[in-house]
Amino acid sequence: MIKKFLLLITFFTIKLIFAQNVVLDKYPYGQDFYAGGLNQLTKEMVKVVKEQKLLPCEKSEERYNVQILVYANSTINYVKDFDTVDIQKNKCAFDFSRKIIPHLKRWMPAKVNEKFTGAITKIEINPFYLVNSKDDPSKNEKKNPTFKKGIKAFRFEIKSIFESYIKKNEDKRALLTFVVNENGEMEDFKIEGDFFDYEKKDIINSLSKIKGKWNPATFNNIPIRAKISQPIFQQFDLQIELEDQNKIMDQNFHNNRYR
Repeated sequence: MIKKFLLLITFFTIKLIFAQNVVLDKYPYGQDFYAGGLNQLTKEMVKVVKEQKLLPCEKSEERYNVQILVYANSTINYVKDFDTVDIQKNKCAFDFSRKIIPHLKRWMPAKVNEKFTGAITKIEINPFYLVNSKDDPSKNEKKNPTFKKGIKAFRFEIKSIFESYIKKNEDKRALLTFVVNENGEMEDFKIEGDFFDYEKKDIINSLSKIKGKWNPATFNNIPIRAKISQPIFQQFDLQIELEDQNKIMDQNFHNNRYR
């Protein structure tokens, strides 16, 4: 009897311990994980970067999403990241995050039913942004890339190229994406949608020959790479279809009449 009672007490104690260590996989809606919110966190990260004189990564687009477990007592720990491929791909940004996080002290635990509890949050670490940011990130200046001949001229070029590969009156949808690099040059063309692979290859070859350069995107007057997306679509036109059918009928009538 005594043994059973002891076992019951032990089991109950273990359940209580686990209950105290319950961790939410994300913060409840509307709750901040850092005092002052995301804007204040970014401001403090910029300050840490400048104080520690951290350098940006060689690749300006490199970044890493670090997961932080904020305990009920406001202490923190890293959540193990098992995506070793992503870590290796963004190793510089990963190391950068480890140099910043220890200096951030104003973490706020989640609250459920008026009680603090542990919760996991995710923060994007973008070394280029943090190194080149103004002390007050809200004053950062960002400019999109612009085609020097004007965006209308560029869209006309795209329209002409794609139309040359659309032979039928049919629904046709695709998404064109490309990058304007720091030098204002187009690269990394990709096409997703209603075209065969050989057509995509030919279209990309034509796109790469478009004359004219871009003014690159800038961040606080520093040229940066920018990705541009352009939807491409053609909608089936019943009027055109009827006109084409009438032309065929007229031609058949003409041919039959003069046999």
